[in-house]
Amino acid sequence: MFADTPEQKDRVFLILTGIWLFTALFLFGNPVILDYLHPVKDIGIPTQSIGVTPEDDSNARPYLGILAVLGLACVLGFSRLAKPKFQLPAALPLWIAWLPLGWFGWQLASLLQTVDRETSMATVIHFGSCVAAFYLGLFVLARMRLARLVLWGAALGLMANLLDASREHFGGLEQTRRAIIEQIESGKLDPAKVAPHLREEKKDFPPEVAQQIEKLPAETAAKIRQFPVEMVKRWYSPRLFGHMFYPNALAGVILLLLPVSLALLLGQARWGPMRFVLALGLAGVGLGCQYWSGSKAGWLITLVLLGAWLLHFPFSTKLKIGLASAAMVIGLAGFAVKYADYFDKGATSVGARFGYWSAAVKTAAEEPFLGSGPGTFQVAYKRHRPPEAEPTRPTHNDYLQQASDSGVPGFLMYLAFFGGATWVLARRRIAEPVHVAMRLGLLAWVLQGVVEFGLYIPALAWPAWLMLGWLLAMPTNQVDKSTVTE
Repeated sequence: MFADTPEQKDRVFLILTGIWLFTALFLFGNPVILDYLHPVKDIGIPTQSIGVTPEDDSNARPYLGILAVLGLACVLGFSRLAKPKFQLPAALPLWIAWLPLGWFGWQLASLLQTVDRETSMATVIHFGSCVAAFYLGLFVLARMRLARLVLWGAALGLMANLLDASREHFGGLEQTRRAIIEQIESGKLDPAKVAPHLREEKKDFPPEVAQQIEKLPAETAAKIRQFPVEMVKRWYSPRLFGHMFYPNALAGVILLLLPVSLALLLGQARWGPMRFVLALGLAGVGLGCQYWSGSKAGWLITLVLLGAWLLHFPFSTKLKIGLASAAMVIGLAGFAVKYADYFDKGATSVGARFGYWSAAVKTAAEEPFLGSGPGTFQVAYKRHRPPEAEPTRPTHNDYLQQASDSGVPGFLMYLAFFGGATWVLARRRIAEPVHVAMRLGLLAWVLQGVVEFGLYIPALAWPAWLMLGWLLAMPTNQVDKSTVTE
């Protein structure tokens, strides 16, 4: 019979969870506040021109489908507890373990008075899935000897992203650009049908983009100049994004999962020298895609991870600090050279983020108790956005978005949870390479949350919450449990 023994049942659960993670990384790289669980949104390009009709359900059905897989994994996983006592390690404070439930409850309260019920409902459903992933890691995966099977799903999802990003770098972006131009020339993409809120009175294309447009036939160039500047900049951008929403999200996936994927490959002793070849190749492709993604925060966080990784080596403290410091100096020098032109032009994306953050603080001051509603920063931002600033949906700061969307209590609970969890894991001695890699990836995710919105992207949030619960519940003596859960 299928899955007769306890170990076979564990494998079924773990493989199902791995499929969930792979599918998330392959298909759900968009922010949940964009188009999940509600009708198709007009993003500037007529949806009919890309084969999507108003009768379509957007990504609702596949998203709900993958949530059903998560739910089944939770049912199977918790049913595997031979002694369902929900016991936690003595070293883990109970308030950290249960704070996600308090935070989620506050999101439900904020939902009751939201300014955009449709968006908030989609956001709260997503938050609930994140909390489910956390407790799946906390109470189930940490007790399973074969738990690392789950991580292979995440590793394969990362590889799928790197494969697609590499294809983009070696001609894929140019092919996409040509296809867009052909659609414009044929009339399938009509600038007159661009959403009104995306139109600008003043057109100021960057010089490098303007030069590319001038090389086109005059009629085509004239049509392209009628599209929003941000849209055209993305068409001509050399930055890679793989299956993710945009390049910085790809950088986040690499930061979160590349260390874990390398640890999995290097841990396959049966593969002999081939494991080192595969790991070296994956590291090269991953770091190359990180560089080509053009993520400035990703570059800086990579340096932090490199320094933290060097501190795990069995060298003297002085030597480890020296190596880490040298890596930081070399990396920062390369960063300064690479992005010198960006800072000379005024670091526009940095300035834009400060505008978003200022608006989030103002919204929290106006609605300090429950905020404007989960996922509704876009609505609140309209009240505080300067006339010349571009619109945005996320705050580009997961922590401040909690303050804007769910008030000061939601912000404090979210900050306390991730701050406390980071502190607990930083103080814990971890020797197992896979667990060390998970801790490095989670550190990157927490840091990137200061300047991005990974909480709202399922491909980033689900593996992060799952691994966080898993690591927090790991026994401090690092002794493996039995084949089945306890």
